[in-house]
Amino acid sequence: MLVYRISGQRFANDLSGTGARLNGGRWNSVGLSLLYSASYRSLALLEILVHTTNNYVPDDLMLITIEIPDTILIKEILHEEISDELNRKKAQAQFQTIGDKWIKSQTSLILKVPSVIIPEEFNYLINPLHKDFHKVKIKETKLFRFDERLVLK
Repeated sequence: MLVYRISGQRFANDLSGTGARLNGGRWNSVGLSLLYSASYRSLALLEILVHTTNNYVPDDLMLITIEIPDTILIKEILHEEISDELNRKKAQAQFQTIGDKWIKSQTSLILKVPSVIIPEEFNYLINPLHKDFHKVKIKETKLFRFDERLVLK
């Protein structure tokens, strides 16, 4: 299975989840490492857009294609399980509780979750501390040209 990330060039080869550990994220609290990826390149772009402030987009973005073996167990959070939270604007704590519990349980390498942006599409959360993490590989890294028409002027 292939999943996608967009990051700055400096962090393109970093799969450690350090950024999420230092800053927290929708699915993890500060202090817990987690690697966020998307099912599609376009969803990875949308994830960057919703986190862009002041209409500033770095000019050194990289598109990272990550390969996860098809034999890896994936735990899935169904849309129906979190539909109430998806509809609330301030549900961050509930998502973090779910993600933190999963990270600590070490039950699977991957957690498949509905995208908050497009609930019919999925993000794949990768636990870099899981025993099978060494099976996750970067397949390709290439410069990503951001179309500035996507940012409001």
